[in-house]
Amino acid sequence: MTHHITADHLVEAASKAVTEELFREFNKALQSFCNEERDRIAIFRILRYTRIRLHVLRKYLPRENGSARNTQGRFLDMAIGYINTELDLLRRYDRTQERPMQSEPAYRWTGTLVELVELIYGLQELRCIDDGETTINELAAFFGRIFGMDIKERNCYDAYLDMKRRKNESRTYFLDKMRERLNLRMQRDDEKEMKRRR
Repeated sequence: MTHHITADHLVEAASKAVTEELFREFNKALQSFCNEERDRIAIFRILRYTRIRLHVLRKYLPRENGSARNTQGRFLDMAIGYINTELDLLRRYDRTQERPMQSEPAYRWTGTLVELVELIYGLQELRCIDDGETTINELAAFFGRIFGMDIKERNCYDAYLDMKRRKNESRTYFLDKMRERLNLRMQRDDEKEMKRRR
């Protein structure tokens, strides 16, 4: 299994890193692996597997007061921290990375940008996507990819400001219209159903 071989290499480099120079060697191996490996899932698995092994190794270091053991523990903690950073970057990269689009998007947004932004803010506020952990900009980029639109951060915020400036009691025109239309559709369907039963 290739990922164990690479994880073994990273664990070995981390466990030997008891000086700044050896730690730089570990970091160089880590960076090299993350930059050269193209399979994002493989990187994720290898880093997680390596991190688990380093936690176990750290846990079983003898609890001596000797400076050599303390130094090794400190460098193992740093290695785990570096791996955590790479995992965080990988998660962020996968969320915001531009994925290849079809030449023509399958769907086209035919509403206004303000209406789409209203929907995006509503979904984020209700924590419907990734329990609300996804930022507005990440959601805007996601919807932009779906509909073949380039929703710039500034445009998104300007649309939100337009919504905030509305003077009516309800400032969510699009969501209100959506709710109203959906309720009307269900009423029409109920009426059709009742007519069929007669």
